[in-house]
Amino acid sequence: MNTPLESNNHRILIVDDNHAIHEDIRKILCPAEINPELAKSKALLFGQEEEDSDQIHFEIESAFQGQEGLKKVEEAETSGRPYAMAFVDVRMPPGWDGVETIRRIWAKFPRLQIVICTAYSDYSWEQMIQQIGRSDSLLILKKPFDNIEVVQLAHALTRKWLVSRQAETRVEDLDLMVARRTAELQAANERISKQFEEKAAAEVAFRTVFESSPIGITLQDVSGRYVDVNRAMEELLGLPRAAIIGRNPVERGWIGSPEDQAIVQLALEQGVDIDSRELTYCNPKLGKQTGLLWARRVAIGGIGYSLCFVLDISERKTMEDDLVQARLGADAAAQAKSQFLANMSHEIRTPLNGILGLSCLIEEESIPDDLRPMMNLIRASGEVLRRVLDDVLDFSKIDSGKLELVEEPFDLAACLRWSFQLFRDAAVEKDLECRLHFDDQLPAYVSGDAVRLRQVTGNLMSNAVKFTHSGSIDMEAHLVEAAPPHGRHVIRVLVRDTGIGIPEDRIGRLFQSFSQVDSATNRSYGGTGLGLAISRRLVEMMGGEIHVESTAGVGTTFEFTFTAGLADAPQSAAQQTFSRDFSGLRVLVAEDNRINQMVTTRMLQKMGCRVDLAVDGASAVRSVDTKAYDIVLMDLLMPEVDGTEAARRIRRMVGPQSSIPIVALTASASAEVRLQCLQAGMNDFLSKPMELDSLQRALERWCRPAATMALPSELAEPA
Repeated sequence: MNTPLESNNHRILIVDDNHAIHEDIRKILCPAEINPELAKSKALLFGQEEEDSDQIHFEIESAFQGQEGLKKVEEAETSGRPYAMAFVDVRMPPGWDGVETIRRIWAKFPRLQIVICTAYSDYSWEQMIQQIGRSDSLLILKKPFDNIEVVQLAHALTRKWLVSRQAETRVEDLDLMVARRTAELQAANERISKQFEEKAAAEVAFRTVFESSPIGITLQDVSGRYVDVNRAMEELLGLPRAAIIGRNPVERGWIGSPEDQAIVQLALEQGVDIDSRELTYCNPKLGKQTGLLWARRVAIGGIGYSLCFVLDISERKTMEDDLVQARLGADAAAQAKSQFLANMSHEIRTPLNGILGLSCLIEEESIPDDLRPMMNLIRASGEVLRRVLDDVLDFSKIDSGKLELVEEPFDLAACLRWSFQLFRDAAVEKDLECRLHFDDQLPAYVSGDAVRLRQVTGNLMSNAVKFTHSGSIDMEAHLVEAAPPHGRHVIRVLVRDTGIGIPEDRIGRLFQSFSQVDSATNRSYGGTGLGLAISRRLVEMMGGEIHVESTAGVGTTFEFTFTAGLADAPQSAAQQTFSRDFSGLRVLVAEDNRINQMVTTRMLQKMGCRVDLAVDGASAVRSVDTKAYDIVLMDLLMPEVDGTEAARRIRRMVGPQSSIPIVALTASASAEVRLQCLQAGMNDFLSKPMELDSLQRALERWCRPAATMALPSELAEPA
């Protein structure tokens, strides 16, 4: 029985307007000290030992009007602590009298045992019965009442309340047991009936599924002979059912091989199911085909059989082979693409190094004033070509997932100001007003990839200057969310212009690769259409988002967010006192390209260096072996012995020349090439086209007495 039996309940409610009655009953049922004579009477009356007669402790509560009494009964029932009995006075002016109070209480709580206290001055017994009705839960205590009678009523009625509740619980449990048992019997009868129906239906359903299944299904005996096959199996084998039944398919050469049959048979005998085992089968019209086999050991009528399912995967197998070939072709295409990009980078950067290097050198020479604008145009054209090349290579890295961000401290304001100042002169030439605003809450130093942040902001500033003919350009930076401990800042950057704007229906094309607003934009302003696509991918890699708002003819606002880590002020190289006097420095330049020889030599000579040339790796190794140099600038792609092999040979030398600093010169900008330089023993890396400042910084790093062979950060963490 799931319902627990009721426990003892000695809670009593007194409903009487006379406070003295309450005190009297409390003294009788809850005396502070038991009167010895009273204890003897209680023991005699209830059959208890004298010393145990005071074990019952009544819990008594009071109500002084009928309405209050009903409320207390309701609250007690709601809280789960009901009263077992109540003493109710007949006369309780004003309000309900005792008879009305009992009638209302029993209307809601008929189980409450009630003793009505009366002197028969207001109601006779017959009158009370007429209004309340006869009930074995009602007793009369005539005033003035006797103490023993009160005790007797309290003991008897609280016990009666408990017994009646236990009886009700027992009856409920018995009713529940009968109902459950009846339901179980009915369910058992229904199950038996359904089992007969389901068995018949299952046989029909199995036969229907067996015959209509598109998968070949067979039933074989222990010797492997077919007992039954479905229509799909007839189609797979290309034979009628009559020609199949009673024959062993392996012996007939229809399906699998003796080795396959032995493996399947052994597995089934050991209780192991066969799942998705590939096999071949023969169709007279189609020849050899491929299928998948599922096999289970089953018993029918006490006899063992093998239930097999055969799924034709010939078409899928052909598709898989085609996909393998396609993947191999895609891998080859990707490899060819990478090789093409590497070759393109080398072939373009090599002459570009000559264009930019020579133009830079000529600009510093005394040339006629009428030629200087043309030299500026040559250099500007070279810079545009380098930017196009960088965009294509960056997009290729991002698209292949090979671009990785570095994480190092940097000056946030200086980084953003660099992008702003880079294009300010071009904006001033167009009479544009330029404004830069930084939020006071911006952190001074953060951790992240400053190079890629400058790339994004520089691209947005470049577009703003390019597409704005009058008005202003603004760059703003705000702190959106300060970094929690061990967390990252969220920073927002805006670039706003009053340029030509973008039509609303064409904004969606902005961040697509190789896409511009329209063909007229490309004809008028140029560009590859990769800048914003690269910027979007870089912003996403930095944990942010980029958005644009624009109105044609009014202007455009680009807004992006990025995350940056907590950082202290980094150790700046500017804090070191480097001398820029390289007079007398012995430099070996290993370079096979005549123009690059000229550019590099002139740059070094302008810094006061003494320069020797080597046209290939072998001559570079001989020069290092016979002369003392302070540093070697080594091109990577040279005839016969390339730069990496020459570096390895130098590192294998015996003597101080084996530790000479070697800086790679290459037109390639890939991380793989940088890694090859490290593995060959080189110390640093300069990409072509090479700038004078980059060359000067490399000499400062490696050609001073305090210089160590430590790897610079830009080489250790290639972008």
